[in-house]
Amino acid sequence: MRRLSVAEHTLVTRLAGTENFESAARPSLNARLYDRLHAFDRAESVAREQVLEWSDGAFRTTQWVGVVQVPGLQLEILPKIDLVAAEHSETGDVPQTEARRNLLYMLAVSGDVPVRSRDVARLAVRKAALSETLAAIFGQRLLRELLRGREKAYLTQEENLRQFKGKLFVPRHVVHNAAHRERFFCRFDELLEDTLMNRIFRACCRVLLDVTNQPATQDAIRHCLLLLDGVSDVSVQEADFGRISINRQNERFEDLLRFCRLLLSGATPTVQAGATRTFSLLFDMNIVFERFIAAFVHRYIAPLIEGLRVYRQSAGHSKHLMASAGVGVLRLAPDLLMELAGRPLVVDTKWKVLSARSARSGVSDADLYQLFAYTRRYGCARSILLYPHVSGLEPRDFDVLDEHGRTGPRVLVRHVRLHRNLAEEKERLALVSELEAIVREGFQLPAETPTAGPVRTVA
Repeated sequence: MRRLSVAEHTLVTRLAGTENFESAARPSLNARLYDRLHAFDRAESVAREQVLEWSDGAFRTTQWVGVVQVPGLQLEILPKIDLVAAEHSETGDVPQTEARRNLLYMLAVSGDVPVRSRDVARLAVRKAALSETLAAIFGQRLLRELLRGREKAYLTQEENLRQFKGKLFVPRHVVHNAAHRERFFCRFDELLEDTLMNRIFRACCRVLLDVTNQPATQDAIRHCLLLLDGVSDVSVQEADFGRISINRQNERFEDLLRFCRLLLSGATPTVQAGATRTFSLLFDMNIVFERFIAAFVHRYIAPLIEGLRVYRQSAGHSKHLMASAGVGVLRLAPDLLMELAGRPLVVDTKWKVLSARSARSGVSDADLYQLFAYTRRYGCARSILLYPHVSGLEPRDFDVLDEHGRTGPRVLVRHVRLHRNLAEEKERLALVSELEAIVREGFQLPAETPTAGPVRTVA
């Protein structure tokens, strides 16, 4: 199988022959593999957002990252930020390796994969494709939890028994036992392992077993299937996830279930398993960046600023920009809303590679219009547009003018450096300091003064 690793927004061309050709400037696929990928993406795009943009004899990757696999080809799409900044790296890492490692850390912090962020350093040594690493993460974690104990629940059973059990199911009893007085058609509850959650885990294991090539990962997944031997094989639907209730007995499986939903449902392009060996596991980098910044600020920045409250996706604090006949119109839900002593601060994240050579450093009209609406509606003295940092970009401020042309609130354009080895604690601490400084600036707080307090740790 051929493996092609490219960045977001990369053009891949179609070759007329059967041979593959690839260079740093010109990734290509032969006609057979190109056409297979085209057919798969066209079929899947009916049910979800388009992942690849097709033109005559070429396609371009979009903001989706992850893996798409069709017979004979595994296409890996990696975040562009690490690859763009690779020429400035002093770590000596292969750009693809660092991109996979940092993406994995971002997914761990945002809760999209069932692995603790502190374990990323151990997993980041892998040079296998992202799909192999994610399969290994899932298999090892699920195996550990199943060995602790499988989920069990009381499930309603109906059987025709020789001994009375539970309650007599009269309608069925009359039909089946009119001539069999020695039998009882009963309905009863029994503690079983054949729960909907375990069925989902089994379905996820079967998909991943079909696409992984690592013996250790295959062994872990097969062990999971063995432990789930009494569980039914079913086709999982999106609605099934909404039927599962998380409680104290099964909450340790919650992040695993979230990953299964990502893998098996419409949250990402559909997975198909079987003889065709087609597979896709993709993440929208716009959403990954948004969730990562929100979770990172909530976990590591909020405890450093006394009284700071963080609302991800402005939970419980969304507002409408207009109203009509008493009904709100144009609902506003900033990526991150913070409050400190009654003062609001809106932070909107944008996963875009800006250019220092373009007008306004690449900040678009649409982004500024959006922040203008947030700033006015939430009554912010300052709001922040947050982008990934690339070489040459500098902070920039935009003053909001009133009807008389006087300056008032201010929109800050800031950049966060993600091109660093996030598997190392010193780099994570640097990221904490950087984001803390941005938040303090947004609230117009003095810069942090170093103290002799406890040394920070960032897992």
